[in-house]
Amino acid sequence: MTIVQQAAAVVAPWASFYGNSRVAETLVTFGHFGGMMTAGGFALSADRATLKAEGATGEQRLRQLHDIRSVHPIVVGALIVTTISGLLMFAADLENLAVMPAFWVKLALVAVLLANGALMLNVEKGLERVAGQNARAWRQLRYASVASLLLWFAVALVGSFLPNAG
Repeated sequence: MTIVQQAAAVVAPWASFYGNSRVAETLVTFGHFGGMMTAGGFALSADRATLKAEGATGEQRLRQLHDIRSVHPIVVGALIVTTISGLLMFAADLENLAVMPAFWVKLALVAVLLANGALMLNVEKGLERVAGQNARAWRQLRYASVASLLLWFAVALVGSFLPNAG
C-alpha cells in the first residue's frame, strides 16, 4: 500500500461524507472560492493602489502604507479559510489530486504568492521606519505588487484547470 493509499484510507470517512453530502460539498467549495475572492480581491485592490502610489507625494504614500497594513488581516484571514477548505477538498479526493501535476503547480504558485507577501510585508515595514522616503524600497514594493497581481491570476487559472484535469 502506497503512502497516498494509506492517507486516502485515513480520510476515507470524510471523503465518503463529502461525496454524499451536497451541503458539505457546497459549504466547503463556497469557503474555498469565497476565501479566494476575498483574499484575492483585497490583495489586488491593494496592489493596484500601491502601483498608483508610486508617483504620489510622501503623504499619499504614507497613507497607502497605512491602507495596505489594514488589508493584511483580511487577506490572511481569508487565506486561512481558503487553506482549511482546500485541505478538506484535498482530503475528499486525495488519490486523484495527489498525482495531478496541476494540483502541485497550484500549491507551488500559492507558496510563491505567500513568499511574495512576506517580502512585501518586510519592505512595507522598512518604508514605515523611514516615513515612506526610500525610492529603492518603493520600487521593490512596486515589483512585488506586479508579481502579486500575476500570481493571483496564475493561481486562479491553475485552480480552474483542476476540476477538468481528472
